[in-house]
Amino acid sequence: MKREANISRACVLCAFLFLSQLAEAVSSDWLLAPQPAFPSTALSKGSEGLVKLRLVLSKDGAVASATVLRSSGDSVLDSAARTVVLKWKMKPAALKPSDLTKGRIEEIQFRQEAMRSATYPLGVSAGFTGEKEWKQWVHAPFPYYPMDARRLRHMGTVLLSAEIGKDGQVTAVQVAKSSGYSDLDEEASKAVRHWQAHKEYARQRLEVPVRFDLTRY
Repeated sequence: MKREANISRACVLCAFLFLSQLAEAVSSDWLLAPQPAFPSTALSKGSEGLVKLRLVLSKDGAVASATVLRSSGDSVLDSAARTVVLKWKMKPAALKPSDLTKGRIEEIQFRQEAMRSATYPLGVSAGFTGEKEWKQWVHAPFPYYPMDARRLRHMGTVLLSAEIGKDGQVTAVQVAKSSGYSDLDEEASKAVRHWQAHKEYARQRLEVPVRFDLTRY
């Protein structure tokens, strides 16, 4: 991942507060298919997962009943998914006889995402430059760019190796390649130690490039 880290320490915590609330359930067969809100209690716990449901429809296309076939692992997310699909309505042309008896299967994915980018006062910005790298992380507060380092025009990219624990938390960080400046390496390492990856990356090592750059300011 490539990052531009030019922010004040006070802004570092913003990333946790602006987790993307991604809960997708869109099908062209549906006339009305609102997406569920990501429950705040599930957000605070770091819960994610896919809910698989069987929806039995009525003749007017409304959902008559919804049964959870596969849990996300969090009953709060399951309940949010079931509640919202009961408000769905299918397009008349898409309705099949089997929808009234056997029902049809729909899935809703709840996935948290770290804030992708941010702009701060004095022309300062930070962010992921690649979608793939951004989507690896649930929580990724941007590193602090020390004022002394900016004044001295310290710039460069530090490549970090982050070890991911079973719960997605970063458990260890090593500098694989220095930026050439110990202050930048230290700030990058300090930030990444507080990151959390999605659980599919548990017990893996992820490479994290962090770039400190003043060339556009």
